[in-house]
Amino acid sequence: MSGVVSARQCRNQDNGGFGYHRVKQLACVLGLFACFIVRAASPISVTILADDSYPPYSYVQDGKLVGIYPTLIREAAKLIKEDYLVELRPIPWKRGVSALENGEAFALMPPYIHLDTRPFIWPYSIALKQEEVVAFCNPGITLQNITQRNAQQAPVNIGLNAGFLILDDALKEARKTGRIVVWENKNTRANIIKLYKKRVDCYINDRLSTLIGISELQEQLTGISAQSFVEDRVVLSRSAHIGYLKGYEGQYPFKYDFIEKMDKALSTVLQKSPSP
Repeated sequence: MSGVVSARQCRNQDNGGFGYHRVKQLACVLGLFACFIVRAASPISVTILADDSYPPYSYVQDGKLVGIYPTLIREAAKLIKEDYLVELRPIPWKRGVSALENGEAFALMPPYIHLDTRPFIWPYSIALKQEEVVAFCNPGITLQNITQRNAQQAPVNIGLNAGFLILDDALKEARKTGRIVVWENKNTRANIIKLYKKRVDCYINDRLSTLIGISELQEQLTGISAQSFVEDRVVLSRSAHIGYLKGYEGQYPFKYDFIEKMDKALSTVLQKSPSP
């Protein structure tokens, strides 16, 4: 029964005697109070943006968000459902990062921790998983000792997923000195195709995500396989997280309670399945 209906019923009660009327009036007031208490205690809806094109970790398949991280977060969300209703909303990665930067979203997954380059994200959840970022290159191309590469040579063209900050210090320096040129492409699939067609020399991304992407393209691209490229070197080893919008506590008064409860729930799920 809604509060509005209850209030109307209270006003329309038959007097039936002063004492009876007062008892009924008190019962109605208590009913209204209980209604508001129940409403206040209802679970709070929380939306977490999620990368829509990062298999096997987080991606859309047949119109649904799937992957290792959505599965993990949904399992954790079940443990806190009395307090919070968690919605995972797929979004292109670069757009998701911009949404946090502009204060338009509460949380995003699964960023690496970048305190200097993404000061608008804080805090981060406990680690969801450790990822290893590697460089896949066409044969004859290398990023080994890139800072010593002859400056007179043509730069190495590197593909990255749009919005990914995954260059190590050597590659950042090489970019400044013109020894590499970075090209941001939509997603893993687009980058692998460009690598295969030699439109970029190397592609840097999570190893597992890239290998799965290559496998999925085998029917489309004749002769492509993991052996078509050279795994040149490990670039970074980083943990993935849920990243939360820094500040805005007035807009999200539940922020730190949610983070605490979600971290606890994630820990429980990860202990049961340490390698999601």
